[in-house]
Amino acid sequence: MKIKIGLLGYGKTGRVVAQNLRSDKRFALVFVAKNKVTKPDEFDFVVKSKEFIGELVKRFEPDVVVDLTTPDAVMLNINTLPEKTSYIIATTGFTDVQINKIKEYDHLKVLYAANISDGINVVIKACELLNQIWNHADVEIVEQHFKDKKDSPSSTAKKIAKAFNRKVPIHSIRAGGIVGIHEIILATNNQKITLKHESFNKDVFAEGVKRAAIWLMNKECGFYEIDEVYHY
Repeated sequence: MKIKIGLLGYGKTGRVVAQNLRSDKRFALVFVAKNKVTKPDEFDFVVKSKEFIGELVKRFEPDVVVDLTTPDAVMLNINTLPEKTSYIIATTGFTDVQINKIKEYDHLKVLYAANISDGINVVIKACELLNQIWNHADVEIVEQHFKDKKDSPSSTAKKIAKAFNRKVPIHSIRAGGIVGIHEIILATNNQKITLKHESFNKDVFAEGVKRAAIWLMNKECGFYEIDEVYHY
């Protein structure tokens, strides 16, 4: 039986995720919610205004709802979800206050992903290991994204920095159409280690969404983070 997905947000990333889900026989994209619906006939799945998210979830009964909108929209969307909904938040830029508020929705299965790609989560695990065995090195992070990205530094860079359990300088670059590059530099007086992750396209997020959806479906209600999915 196919896993039914409801998608909130149909921007650049949302379109890629939708196309990827449609091409995977394991999944069924049952609806997409966006700000405005101008040409509903251009889609072969249901597209509705995001004002009616609660009704959409009740009507189509998705196994997992994936939110690719914005932090402010997420704080509104989460209020509309029925009890025990599996809800993946795959967007960035949240404040600590917002994250703490999301954790209060313990009647839902909530998975928060600052970056849902598997590669970046492998890098984070590597940084945790380096922090244990090479913690005398200086560490700095350089992150690059497209020029219109709203948060700076990226939530992913902040997540990487936390792996070192100390203050790590983060340098942000916003230029052109860069999908995402994170470079971690560890250096002593005599040598240097560099870790680098680069996303070539937004399909990495679609693959991450699918893996996270499969993982979340059978969990109990509560708050989870993406590193629990990639528990190597």
